[in-house]
Amino acid sequence: MLSLNIETSQNITSVSLSSLDKILSSLEIDDGKPNHCELLAPLIEELLRKNSSTINDLTQIRINIGPGNLSSLRVGISAANIFASFAKVPVYGISSFLLYAFNYEYSNKNLITLFDLKNDNFAYAKFIKENSKISLIESDFNINLNRIELIDMNNSIIVGTGLKKYKKKYQNNSTPTSFLDEDFKITSESLANVDLDFQENLIFNKMPLVPFNSYSFGS
Repeated sequence: MLSLNIETSQNITSVSLSSLDKILSSLEIDDGKPNHCELLAPLIEELLRKNSSTINDLTQIRINIGPGNLSSLRVGISAANIFASFAKVPVYGISSFLLYAFNYEYSNKNLITLFDLKNDNFAYAKFIKENSKISLIESDFNINLNRIELIDMNNSIIVGTGLKKYKKKYQNNSTPTSFLDEDFKITSESLANVDLDFQENLIFNKMPLVPFNSYSFGS
């Protein structure tokens, strides 16, 4: 099994090859701006060559479909659709929420993924991990900044692109049992760890794939 994983939701152009959940090879470029149109195709070509593979060796493609920067997402999603069609392999569009949920260590706390959308709108999802089993507790994919304070943040780790605005407005309201982690980043390697049998409203495999929603945060 050989999976091509593509991540273009933010500024970083990231691609990797994996077998099951083992990363075989990965490449990424971060030039400080979303330059995926120029970088993605050559990076995939270099990745396959580095692994002595071709597109015909692929058995599936995984792509982050957001939330994220909408124009950036479209570049990655278009490439995933094209490669999957050419290679005649399944393509899985995986929500950004799951890239955090399946890659962050949070066994003793809830994990809240918070994404900054435009016009003071956010998307969030709260997960819990018990005995290595990950479950979605609650979510809202279009919540206004003023309503975020209604989310129970107790005993939670908060991650995602929405932290900057959240801290600016609610930095004095953080609960003593919550922790804001601004350093954790997702890459294409994060896609390899996602369980494809998770809730189907966060994983899609019907072509052509489209962005998770029409909202976009600014990079």
